[in-house]
Amino acid sequence: MTARVGIDPGLTGAVVFLAPDGDLLAVVDMPTLTSTTGRREVNAAGLADLLRHYPGATVTVERVGPRPGEGAVGAFAFGHGFGTVLAVLATLGHPTRLVQPAVWKRWAGIPAGAPKDAAVAVAARMVPQAGPFLTLKKHHGRADAVLLAEYGRTHQ
Repeated sequence: MTARVGIDPGLTGAVVFLAPDGDLLAVVDMPTLTSTTGRREVNAAGLADLLRHYPGATVTVERVGPRPGEGAVGAFAFGHGFGTVLAVLATLGHPTRLVQPAVWKRWAGIPAGAPKDAAVAVAARMVPQAGPFLTLKKHHGRADAVLLAEYGRTHQ
């Protein structure tokens, strides 16, 4: 059984594992740690530990880019986290697909410019087993990861 994985690579993102038939296997908030500078960052070892439970899993990752109004330090940190996710996937040899946010959101029926939490209701509807993990507005990273995993599962 090869799992389908969706990753929202931000610090408030998540990693979601689906079985090939769409059953929810796991929802995990992005593992983070506090760096020596005191800033939070993606925990590469923690992410690798999660992914090792699903060898050969195909992973769909949101292809993130600069965000309007974001400062240089925040943009660098965001890009660093994205790079950490990609490095972990490459190191473990997981087949990886990068998908632009506009592409998977259009597929999910989320309109352009919708608030971040719009994905929560859509994800709970598309993968009902994820509903208990999507009870708060702040769970938008989990919802994005659910939708990315489902997108990857249905767009092999």
